[in-house]
This record gives sequence, structure tokens and C-alpha cells, in this order.
Amino acid sequence: MALKILPFVYDLLMSPVEKLGLQKLRRKILNLVSGDRILEIGAGTGLNIPVYPNGKKIVCIEPKFGMIKKAIKKAERHEKKVYFVCSEVEALPFKNETFDVVFATFVFCEVRNPEGGFNEILRVLKPGGKLILLEHVRPNGKIISKVFDIGNKITSIFGENINRETVEIAVKSGFLIEKVEDIYDGIVKLIIGVKRTKVEIFGNNDSSPKT
Repeated sequence: MALKILPFVYDLLMSPVEKLGLQKLRRKILNLVSGDRILEIGAGTGLNIPVYPNGKKIVCIEPKFGMIKKAIKKAERHEKKVYFVCSEVEALPFKNETFDVVFATFVFCEVRNPEGGFNEILRVLKPGGKLILLEHVRPNGKIISKVFDIGNKITSIFGENINRETVEIAVKSGFLIEKVEDIYDGIVKLIIGVKRTKVEIFGNNDSSPKT
């Protein structure tokens, strides 16, 4: 969730929202992250870094170099072992089947080609590897969804699509969705997916999410 805002004011603008509940949600996501090879997509200024699990090596990608410079300072301050790469999710500079877990928080609303991003994540995940997302999406309610449709016309001017149907896009890209949890009446979703193994790919498995 990083609109085209200068890095030095981004954290200041996000601070009230973080205190109102986002910090708690970030901790919830990071508590689900496990494995030896971990990738964060769209690290921004490093708002997740303070709650990174200790003792884990985490690789972060972020397309804005100014954001990376702020994130590096956070990693140093919190003594976290983090490796930063300036990259878009649609073109990840990693070998196939590199990571055990890929996670992101409020990122896919801003990805220009989400299908391409999910395809790249599938490529770099090991078979059976996890995708963990916290995303704001188009809500299900008839009235509130119409409100979001109107709001999206404004936010899209700044490069942020608040109406993405992220779960559906992930499924179409090939992820098996294990869990979808609605937060704030479905405006935000916790999404947990897995990269199918070869057995699952050629089997007859139900890919519908478990809510």
C-alpha cells in the first residue's frame, strides 16, 4: 500500500493507520511465516521489518530505491538479517523454486500486472511453498462494493486499484487457496495459498478457498 508518495513522508502518513490496527495485522501475518528461504514482495519502507521473525534470513524486493534506503535503516535499527533487491514482482531476479514462503502486505493493489506477479511468485516458490497475503480488496456487500467502485476511480489515478479481486486472480494463476479470512467486513483479506506439487497438478483437487 504505497501510493506515489515521497519516502520521507510515507511513514509519517501511515503512522495513524498503523496504530489503529495495521501493526497488529502485520504481527499476525509474520507469525504465519516459516521456512528457511523467505521472500517479501513490495517491502516499501520496511513497515514489516520490526516484526520479522528472529534468526531468519529474509529477502525483500521493492521497486522504489528511495523506499529501500529507509527499509535498510529499519533493518539495522531492529537488528534483522535482511537482503534487499530493487525489482518489480513481475520480473523476479531469482532462480526457479528458490523460496519456501512468499508474503506481502497491501501490495497487489498497486501491481500493474497482478497475473504476471503471481506467475513469477509461482515460479520462485518451491513445490508446496506458501503464499501469504494481506490485501485490501473489493468487498462483497452490494452497497459498500458500489462505494468502492466509485472510490477506485479516484485511487486508480494514483496507481492504486482498491477493487482487485485478488483471490480470484491467484486461483486463476494456479495457486491452491487454503484459507481466506475476512477482516474489517471483507475490506481486507488474509489469503493463504500454496504452490501445488506435481501430484496435485495432475490430480483432481478442489482449489476453492477454505473460509
